[in-house]
Amino acid sequence: MEHFCICYNIVDHNFQHIPPLPEAYIASTKDGTLNYIEKNTTQATLSSYQIPVEQTDHQHLLNLCNELKPAALEQRFQPKKRRKTIPLTELEKDRKVNEVLLNFVHRKLNTFYQLLYKNQYPTTYEAKRKEHLENFRLQIAHQPIDPKLQFTKTDEGIEYAFQLNYEENILSPHKHSIQILVNEPSWIIIDQTLAQLKDLNANKLKPFRNKEKIIIEQKHIKTYMEKVIVPIIKNIEVEAKGFDIIYKENIVSYGVEFVQDFIKDSYVIQLNYDYENYTFNHNSNKKTASEVSYEDDQIEIIQTRRNTENEQIIADQLIKLGLTENQSLLFELKNQKDDYAILDWVKKHKTELVAAGFTIHPPQHLDKSILLQDHSIEITNQQKNDWFDIKGIVTIGNQQIPFTKFITYIRNNDHHFPIDDTSIFIIPQEWMNRYKKLADFGTVENEEIKVNKNNYTILKDIVPAESIPVEDLETVDYQPSKDLKATLRPYQFEGVQWLVNHYHNGLGACLADDMGLGKTLQTIAALLYAKEQLQPNEEEVERIQFDLFSSPLEKKTFLKALIVLPSSLVFNWAQEILKFAPQLNIVKYIGAERKNITPYLETYDIVLTTYTTLTKDIEAFKKASFHYLIIDESQQIKNKNSKVFQAINTVPVTHKISLSGTPIENSLADLWSQMQFINPGILGSFSFFKDHFMVPIEKHKDEAKIEELKSLIDPFILRRTKEQVAKDLPELSEQVWYTEMQPKQEKLYEAEKSAARNLLLGLDSGPVNKINVINTLTKLRQIANHPVLVNPKTDTVSGKFEDVTQYLKTLVRADKKVLVFSSFVSHLKLYEQWCNENNINYNTLTGQTATQDREQLVNSFQEDESISLFFISLKAGGVGINLTKASYVVLLDPWWNPFIEKQAIARSHRIGQHNQVMVTRFIAKNTIEEKILQLQERKKALSDEIIDVNSIPEYIEEELAEFLK
Repeated sequence: MEHFCICYNIVDHNFQHIPPLPEAYIASTKDGTLNYIEKNTTQATLSSYQIPVEQTDHQHLLNLCNELKPAALEQRFQPKKRRKTIPLTELEKDRKVNEVLLNFVHRKLNTFYQLLYKNQYPTTYEAKRKEHLENFRLQIAHQPIDPKLQFTKTDEGIEYAFQLNYEENILSPHKHSIQILVNEPSWIIIDQTLAQLKDLNANKLKPFRNKEKIIIEQKHIKTYMEKVIVPIIKNIEVEAKGFDIIYKENIVSYGVEFVQDFIKDSYVIQLNYDYENYTFNHNSNKKTASEVSYEDDQIEIIQTRRNTENEQIIADQLIKLGLTENQSLLFELKNQKDDYAILDWVKKHKTELVAAGFTIHPPQHLDKSILLQDHSIEITNQQKNDWFDIKGIVTIGNQQIPFTKFITYIRNNDHHFPIDDTSIFIIPQEWMNRYKKLADFGTVENEEIKVNKNNYTILKDIVPAESIPVEDLETVDYQPSKDLKATLRPYQFEGVQWLVNHYHNGLGACLADDMGLGKTLQTIAALLYAKEQLQPNEEEVERIQFDLFSSPLEKKTFLKALIVLPSSLVFNWAQEILKFAPQLNIVKYIGAERKNITPYLETYDIVLTTYTTLTKDIEAFKKASFHYLIIDESQQIKNKNSKVFQAINTVPVTHKISLSGTPIENSLADLWSQMQFINPGILGSFSFFKDHFMVPIEKHKDEAKIEELKSLIDPFILRRTKEQVAKDLPELSEQVWYTEMQPKQEKLYEAEKSAARNLLLGLDSGPVNKINVINTLTKLRQIANHPVLVNPKTDTVSGKFEDVTQYLKTLVRADKKVLVFSSFVSHLKLYEQWCNENNINYNTLTGQTATQDREQLVNSFQEDESISLFFISLKAGGVGINLTKASYVVLLDPWWNPFIEKQAIARSHRIGQHNQVMVTRFIAKNTIEEKILQLQERKKALSDEIIDVNSIPEYIEEELAEFLK
């Protein structure tokens, strides 16, 4: 069976100085054998071939391949302020550029080969597309190759040769194929095996690739020894014939130094043993080291041998102090997550280390010493108005430095804080974790860090707690106003309590409860509470006399709450306020006559307007001073570049609330916009938010960033689902959603109503023709739904259609299942078309549905989670079907007989239903639909009658004049 993997290919581009460079492909494999190159490695191809790279070293290797592409190197090392691009072949001719370039390449290549060595990933050399990869495959050595130098004294001079010790085999270079990849540290290919050459610049092998040994004539021995042999022999095992060898094996001192583990990108400790003539690293495989002296034609070789028994005794002392020896024989802390933790360990055990005889070599970073002095930090806090002022002093040894100087380094995750020109201080990881949010969201002014009150949660991460006594939000003992004409359910009471607390603490709030849980009622209750907290302002005299009985000198206190809504909700909000808080005076700032209201915007408790109107009249709103600004369906401002977002954030206001069942619709950018509205700056600038949260969360599912974001926004978003508050809900909730006709629709309706009055009420004496009554009233009902139902070619739009589709869209996004009923099949077809245009899955059941298909449609809706909507005609769906998966029912138009509607509702609200059912009736305001609803209320006793749905009740004829008003 064929499989696929990532294969790394090493390619010699024949540059003058730059060594062979790696690239990566997706390769096919079979039975462990490489077959052919399939594709270049990209994010898309890796996904399509289902090759995971997360949590592996592949990601690091792929990044290295990208950095080492010739085009990438060419771009990276272009001189500044150079308009014309210089080719890489020319760049490497520049001595200074070449030095930096090669340093970069060698460092990256060493990491690359170390990772290959560690993981043994499939690798090839000079592989060609369309050729079998196994022919180019490299084996990867499991251990480094040790070079060995042989000296033989002869009468003519000295012969010397290199041998390579690999897996207990002695190899002569001239008998094998050798390709040099990197000079130092040395990586070579020997007989199709990739290996590291220990302690030797690979170029030293070049003379021996074609010959077994080199003869040094007697007259050249001194010069050759000094310039060639002595530099090499220090790190290489020597075998000598015809020379005296002096052996030494006493450890005279030992010490610890800090080195960087480039793979883990962290500091670890390297233990060094100083012998009389040589220093061995604990992690070196080297057993001996040799030196050569040449005086008076006499050659003497001094060879140092390691005393491994004594070395282990020294190493054990580090282990007793808490270190562990890793695979590279370097010393680190167990489960070391902090890259710099080893520095703190040395500070803590400095006295013990010195007492045990260790020399501590000061760590270096970019030619600067890293301080190992004791350090501490002291933080104090003072609250001023809407800000917290944070002050801090950092003590390092005898130096005291304002904490504000560290903020930029913490913000940029840079641990290296410069003390002076020669030394740096490593900022502890603990500080990075604890003060990162403070650095990200605070503003530095002089020696203080100012934190907006909105971001009070970040201060809880700063310990000790007594240094910054951050109080939780003030909690107010809320009691519903006696003027509130509603009884709050327990979860609604909690919601109002939450809004009231935020009001008292001057913090914005987003109420994001599921649709149908009463966000409007909770908001009205909070506004009523806020109104009762206001004290009359002696400087604010009533601007307008509202009625004949009020005194022009009477002082009034106005709530001055501006509520911005989609146009479809203005009427419903007005109705809800009149119903639940009739003492609040309201005005609808909409339509052509709104300009008359502009001078008096501050003389109302509540001003209702639309997003479009606010954007058009923003200058008028900016001149007013509002106490409250509330936006409903707040996803309307999700686009930060939209005019409505920019306009609404310029309205002067003290308190803000946003209402939405779906605060995040498409991406986290939606959340930023809404949080920026209620609490400006809480998530930083958008560019910061994108880099800090959006990319890590949306692209990489960064759990730490998710938790950080949640901690910032949780205090300001209250969201309850129907499932969470099920115990507080009735089994069945019903609401009426009043919609307003569009202007052309309303004009058409009024014309048709006038014609109907003339036809039906102006008839001669005698019984009314029932067919005329049914047809005429039906036509009015259809226009109220959508004019296209009576004239398919019309371009007149429907207010109800816009409201219903917005409502359904919200439910679909929330993964709710919905039954949608209408008495007109043609009406349902309009919504089917809308679903098709918006890629929404649905089922439809009408009188034309074949009997054998009904069960299949019902079952698929019940079982298939992807089907959100079920469109059903009242006649076909009244009885005989069980749709308990739906928790929402929508009645698009009222039927004469409320019993028929109850039967439809019972399709969902029946035995087997575990969710509360929310029923929403959409009624076109000032139409026959509203008259039918009012008549149903007056004729409740008829709900128990069974009336033929194909006819109209007798009382309809009796109330005909009422229907045609």
